[in-house]
Amino acid sequence: MAGISFINYIVDTMYYKTNPNFDAENTIEISINEEVFADIDISKEEDVAIITLQAKLKETSDVPFSFDASIVGYFEYNSEESDGIQFKEFLKTNAIAILFPYLRSIVSELTGKSNRFPSYNMPV
Repeated sequence: MAGISFINYIVDTMYYKTNPNFDAENTIEISINEEVFADIDISKEEDVAIITLQAKLKETSDVPFSFDASIVGYFEYNSEESDGIQFKEFLKTNAIAILFPYLRSIVSELTGKSNRFPSYNMPV
């Protein structure tokens, strides 16, 4: 039933920077438009994949902070239980869905621990 197995993940990058030029008093609405990237690297010989998932908010004058967080997840492919679905297809949807909550948690902790905007819970 499970064509892929989630082995583990590690944190590759955790970066947060407060924007000293952000004018919080005169800003009515804050729009956070982060970018999310995924890179899939499959080792065909071992049926192993490494997925890098990254969320990034570039520093601009319109945002109170910038951040960059990335995690690396390790997965294995089980062709006998794959129901004919290719490894890459599993990885595109399932592996990214498995890793995303870990990345979101890191971003939430980084922004929350700044204590600058404690009432904001910043989802990715």
